[in-house]
Amino acid sequence: MNFNQNTPTEPQATIFKDVSDFIIETEDFTVSCITNIPAYEDLPPVLIENILYKGDNMLLYGPTKSYKSFLLLMLAIAIATGGEWLGFKCSEGNVLIIEFENGQAMTYERIKAILKENGINEDCLSRISIITLKKRADINSLVNGLIKNIPPQMYSAIIIDPIYKLLSGGESQAEIVDTVLSKIDELSKKLKTSIILSHHTKKEGQNYQNIIDRISGSGLIGRDMSALIGISSVSKKDDYKRERIETELRHFPQQSNFYININGTTYTKEEPAESHSDKNSTKSKSETKAEQFENNLFRYYKFLEKKVGEVTVRDFEELTDTSKNTVKKYINAIPGFSIDNGVVKYIEEKNNYDNCGKEKNH
Repeated sequence: MNFNQNTPTEPQATIFKDVSDFIIETEDFTVSCITNIPAYEDLPPVLIENILYKGDNMLLYGPTKSYKSFLLLMLAIAIATGGEWLGFKCSEGNVLIIEFENGQAMTYERIKAILKENGINEDCLSRISIITLKKRADINSLVNGLIKNIPPQMYSAIIIDPIYKLLSGGESQAEIVDTVLSKIDELSKKLKTSIILSHHTKKEGQNYQNIIDRISGSGLIGRDMSALIGISSVSKKDDYKRERIETELRHFPQQSNFYININGTTYTKEEPAESHSDKNSTKSKSETKAEQFENNLFRYYKFLEKKVGEVTVRDFEELTDTSKNTVKKYINAIPGFSIDNGVVKYIEEKNNYDNCGKEKNH
């Protein structure tokens, strides 16, 4: 192999888009200055704002009974409608759900229940397809069948819930995991789609500071993904559950941890008290939390009223992880709300806030 040591007058740059491009028949080649390499493509379109590009893959993971499947259904609906998921805007497109734990009819009815509970039109169902497999599947047969029968770009995302059903009981064996992840990557590239997976955490997963280390099985599962969304169960009261959401992102800035409250068919999100953009703000944490509470009070109240009927200060304490005196101070400062013997009252005709909790313009 001969290197030309003279700087070429018009250097020619080659962009290698595929491994096969590196297979050359000649022993001679020219090395170009990197400043002469042209920009050959734009960034891919975004699928989930600040989380995932189209064509990249994502893993949602958490302990057993942490509503992973519910959150994936909510994601499918958000993509099908161009709505928000966990507060992040999604690009509208078709979604394929491949799930192993429920029948097709049960999954369909659950999606319809979620749509009804959240006031979403059922027209979006035409953008959602479902494949249900009641047992473990061979990854080669599944991927090859999908590639054969689905045109490229037909789906913006393919959701596989859960991934361990494709691992043949070998989630801790790096060789098996690598084979499965390679086929998933092939599926993503051939169909020009994002693959979104779910997986469980180790039993002692909460003891690991690095979120990748909480994922059950081989570390390849987490490290192969462009985005990780981690769920940690925090508390449970009656029929709603409070969970913490964490992210590990390859192509976007990390998001501040935040909390969601789930009741099975809907959820509310608590905005982080201090986001990355707030770090240089002159506002104190207490001022930021007060604004957060005020902006979400109406949604908090309606969520609790639906679940427990008569809403108390104690309910707000547990929902927002805020002390009793602070809850009372926040509520008493907001027009349209009052406290009577520990019960929070909402007076509609005096309410000054819209259904999103934002102050109305006059």
